[in-house]
Amino acid sequence: MSDENTGTESTDASPTEAAADPADKQRDEKKTRGRWRNRLRVAGLFLMLFIVLGAIGVGGAEYYTGTPDFCGSCHVMDPYYESWTADMHGRRLDVRCVDCHYAPGERHTFMAKFKGLSQAVSYFSGRSGGSRPRAHVSDDSCLTSKCHGDGGFKETKLDIGTRRTEIREVAGQQVEIERKPTVVYDHSAHLDVDDKLAVTNREMESVAERLKRSMSEAAFEQVVRASKSVKPADARRSAMRAVVAKLSVAENEADALELMRLEHVNVRLKQLEGITCAACHSYNETGKSHFSVSHSACFTCHFTNQAFNRDTGDCLTCHEPPSRMIAVHGGVVSAGGVTTSANATAGMMDHRDIVERGIDCASCHLDVIQGTATVSIRECRHCHDQDHFTKDFENRTTETVEDYHRAHVAAQSAQCGDCHRSITHRLIDPMLVASSSSFIEPVVNDCQHCHPNHHREQVELLKGTGGHGIALAMPNAMFGSRMNCRGCHSKSGSDFKGDPLVEATEATCVACHSEDYRNLFQQWVVEIKTYTDETASAIARVEQRRSTLVDAGRTLPRSIEDAIAEARFNLHLVKTGNGVHNKHYALQLLDLSIRGLDQAMIEMSDLQ
Repeated sequence: MSDENTGTESTDASPTEAAADPADKQRDEKKTRGRWRNRLRVAGLFLMLFIVLGAIGVGGAEYYTGTPDFCGSCHVMDPYYESWTADMHGRRLDVRCVDCHYAPGERHTFMAKFKGLSQAVSYFSGRSGGSRPRAHVSDDSCLTSKCHGDGGFKETKLDIGTRRTEIREVAGQQVEIERKPTVVYDHSAHLDVDDKLAVTNREMESVAERLKRSMSEAAFEQVVRASKSVKPADARRSAMRAVVAKLSVAENEADALELMRLEHVNVRLKQLEGITCAACHSYNETGKSHFSVSHSACFTCHFTNQAFNRDTGDCLTCHEPPSRMIAVHGGVVSAGGVTTSANATAGMMDHRDIVERGIDCASCHLDVIQGTATVSIRECRHCHDQDHFTKDFENRTTETVEDYHRAHVAAQSAQCGDCHRSITHRLIDPMLVASSSSFIEPVVNDCQHCHPNHHREQVELLKGTGGHGIALAMPNAMFGSRMNCRGCHSKSGSDFKGDPLVEATEATCVACHSEDYRNLFQQWVVEIKTYTDETASAIARVEQRRSTLVDAGRTLPRSIEDAIAEARFNLHLVKTGNGVHNKHYALQLLDLSIRGLDQAMIEMSDLQ
């Protein structure tokens, strides 16, 4: 539409838009950008302030949570904090908890933070109960340059025990005697074991070579298996002697026993290779110090499955003979330190003289070791509740024990008491010797001290094992009824010395079966005697024939000697163990022996 008066073209634009100036728009946009920049500056300042304050807070929290006071703020940590304050590390050296309980470089790692956070959550959520998570101290923490990294502790000899003063009456006079510790500990003897291992390995190789040259490969493997037994020392020696006797290699018994001894020395040395500081230095629950050496750890290592005063249990390995004279046969010290005895005359004894004369410490000190420090499967199942962890426990050998120590001590800082029962090592107070049964219990409870393997043959017959010629076990039929020795041995009797014993009679057969069994016992006795007499006669015939041929200069095959040796062994087993304990097995052994002797006679007849 056109304006008739002006002749110009009309538009639809609004007056406001028509009046807008581009310069005004630029100014508005500039103001807007300025406002956003100001806001960003303020936000940046707040962010920087937040970061700074956060860093200060985190750093402060990091510092505070690393102080012993923070550790002591948790109620379950009270005894540990108090013992730290009394310990030299805390009282004098100001060693913080985190200096020990984190390995160098570990404290600031993600895993360390995660563990610490999880413990805090457990505590504040109430899931931790009344105890704290078990703490471990890495050897790396102990051996830093500012602590024990210089190795100086290896050069220091430490007295173990306490000095004390006693009052004794000697020749009618009260004498004050100072008792000094007789044990001196040397770190290097326990940590530097490479040379000892090398010597032991060479000795084992030498003994093994001698055994290999003098017996068959199969026999040698049996001896090696027996040497790896982890039974108590006396039981191991008895089992090895039985193996040697069964293999008819009596001339190798000394080497077989020495191989077994060296095997156990070797294992103990290897255990020292993986020992950690925490294996001996552990928390002291008395609160007198934060941690100390548990003497129980010493006893466990030195005495477990060890014969008294032998190898690692050798008294003079740790003890020095007292240099002072000891009053003996006189008065004893009372609780108040005053001698009370009718016998005022005391003899004086020098331990050094006793040692020089080779008198065994067991003569006077057998009572000093009580307990066995055995490990049962129950201890294993405290941690391992699945069967595959313990499936080989009952068949463990020195090799599996070595693996156990590597996995638990070296890798997880386990302590002796976690697995082993405790052994005590102390003298019974002199006042209590005459009234304490425990003084002679080590001997009274050990029948084998006087009767080594006293019932070995009877036990082997009952189990149907131990004889030559029968590979599979043939146990007594009564084992199926779970009957033990007391089922037959029920009558009080006496031995050839008149001492009481428990006898077996035919009355026990009747008690369980019927009157028909009354004469069965005597029938067995007669039958077995007939076989033993026949076997003895057969041995005599073969030996006489062998002597005749040897005198004539004939060379006999080894089978002749083997037949005689096996027959003699089986005859001894049946006669000593009383074949009545397993009539069927006994007669089988004697029958095989007689057949072997008959075959030997045939072989010798062919040599004519």
